[in-house]
Amino acid sequence: MKNLEFFRNIGIGQYIDSGSWFHGLKPSIKYLVLLSLSAPLLAAPTPAGIGIAILAALALAEASRVPISFLLRSLKPILPVIALMAALQFLFRWPGDRSMALVSLGPFDLTLRELWTVALVLLRSGGMMALVGWFTSVTTEADAARGIEDILRPLAARSAFVHRISLAAATAIRFVPIVAGELEEIVKAQACRGADFGAGKKGVIAKARAYLPLFVPVTIRALERAELLAEAMEARCYTGEGRTPPPREPASAGEIAAAALSILFAILVLFVDNRYIEALIRP
Repeated sequence: MKNLEFFRNIGIGQYIDSGSWFHGLKPSIKYLVLLSLSAPLLAAPTPAGIGIAILAALALAEASRVPISFLLRSLKPILPVIALMAALQFLFRWPGDRSMALVSLGPFDLTLRELWTVALVLLRSGGMMALVGWFTSVTTEADAARGIEDILRPLAARSAFVHRISLAAATAIRFVPIVAGELEEIVKAQACRGADFGAGKKGVIAKARAYLPLFVPVTIRALERAELLAEAMEARCYTGEGRTPPPREPASAGEIAAAALSILFAILVLFVDNRYIEALIRP
């Protein structure tokens, strides 16, 4: 049963109240830091730039007193997806790929460009999982909704649409560990009835086929939870209209400095990686 634990491997959506300075930041500032560090993770052209952004995300976690192991174990559930993406890179030849072939297996070649692409996919996926895990570890569900509302408030100051969007986004983040817990419960129930989800010595394809039928009950459980939440809000006559938004507090000097440093860091990493590092190590 140890290999069938999913909830403990999900770092997204679980708040860790360590009382650090980052926990007390305004939600909008946290979103700005999140978006600033996401820029080099998604747009840096080389693994070096992505690696620098990952180190910055891990440094934030350390400063926030969030265990780095808690963030890294979130990679375990997505490793099969990354492995599938890597296999597809090797199976389908890139048009115009003239890079050096590292390994040749019949009609398939492992080229330097394919290996480069797989490294980028792995680093980007792992970095974003760690960064989003840090954000949800230092931000409560209420603050996540309030942060989106503060950012979008200038677009529709008196509309309930902004509040509904922010509440939906925060609820979606909160549902990630809940759905993982539902999946773990269903998998363990099926394993007790003799289903093989990796305990046997079957191949990867057989294990993937064993998990495919679980998408239907997991989706149904998620929809049932969403329906219960909607009914509970409806029973309390919640519509989001006529709600007085909380007053906006001015950002402190430390919050302004954190926002400015995060933006400056993202610009600097992207500039150096595009201007200097890419010319040196790109295959």
